[in-house]
Amino acid sequence: MITFEPIDAPLGAVVTGVDPTAEPTAELVDALADGLLTHGVLVFRVGPIQPDQFVRLGRAFGELEILPEPDKRHPDHPEIFNLTNVKADDNIAEFDDPQSVFLRGTERWHTDSSFRQLPCLCTMLYAVEVPATGSTTEFADMVAAFEGLPPEQQAELSSLRLVHSYEYSRANNPGKLTPMDDAERAKFPPVSHPWVRHHADNRRSLYMGGHASHIEGRDIDAGRAAIAELTEQVTTDDVIYAHHWRQHDLVVWDNRTTLHRLRRYDIANQRRVMRRITVANNHPVT
Repeated sequence: MITFEPIDAPLGAVVTGVDPTAEPTAELVDALADGLLTHGVLVFRVGPIQPDQFVRLGRAFGELEILPEPDKRHPDHPEIFNLTNVKADDNIAEFDDPQSVFLRGTERWHTDSSFRQLPCLCTMLYAVEVPATGSTTEFADMVAAFEGLPPEQQAELSSLRLVHSYEYSRANNPGKLTPMDDAERAKFPPVSHPWVRHHADNRRSLYMGGHASHIEGRDIDAGRAAIAELTEQVTTDDVIYAHHWRQHDLVVWDNRTTLHRLRRYDIANQRRVMRRITVANNHPVT
């Protein structure tokens, strides 16, 4: 029997009664989809999940995205994005190595795939190895964040659109990365989304994060300053769940209504191996 035990936090629930390695049923997918809408973040305390099992679980929810950065894709399952500071030779990447630079870029608040015309539905992140300390992931509820704003600010933001750009967010990482090739760059041109997202259940949420380059039709620098100011304003403890990873944790979150970020840890000395799957969405941001 599937149960959702709410976490003592503004969002999130621990899921029990689910074996992620088993063939997913339609009933299971429906229950988890409902749980995701209700709780925003779902936490599974499970055992080892093999890559093929992970892909099968993700596909039960829909089409899977193939993410930029071809060198970080799983060699046998390109739907899996390897988020790790461990290099192919099993050594930890140095602090300024492009592999670490990319990971440190995820310390900014963001929502996955907002740089796509049809951004993703949810992300599934599975912990293969985790550091003894640190590497927490924080999730912020952007529905509650929007509802906490004064009505006049809600109205102003609802009239604005943000330009999201993978090339911008990648260039904004804290160090040098291997340049994207022209083919990858062409796949991900800048896109425009409303700053306030409307959902089928009539909720509204802020839709922003690290891929948001600027406010459409406004001065670029002023727009970036406004995005940064609002991000700081709304990512307060009263809308945040901090997930402290254990080995074999599986966490699924709704990218339509949340922001997330990695918290800093000793990335040059502690191994962290995570596998990520992103489930595509068929509905545009409105």
